[in-house]
Amino acid sequence: MDYFKACLEKQDDDSILIFDDINWSKEMARAWKEISSNEKVTVSIDLFRMGIVFFRQGVPKQHFKLKF
Repeated sequence: MDYFKACLEKQDDDSILIFDDINWSKEMARAWKEISSNEKVTVSIDLFRMGIVFFRQGVPKQHFKLKF
């Protein structure tokens, strides 16, 4: 979460962050939930092993969870 908070200070509309092992542990799953629900995140994609977040303004908040 410290890295995410540091990145938030530098993000803009074109920023994309990728997080590895988002379901590796309960703590990581909890962190992913907090990251994907952050007010600055507009789109999040849960790929089970990794998560991707976008910060594009003007896009309605959306969360996608892909199942394989």
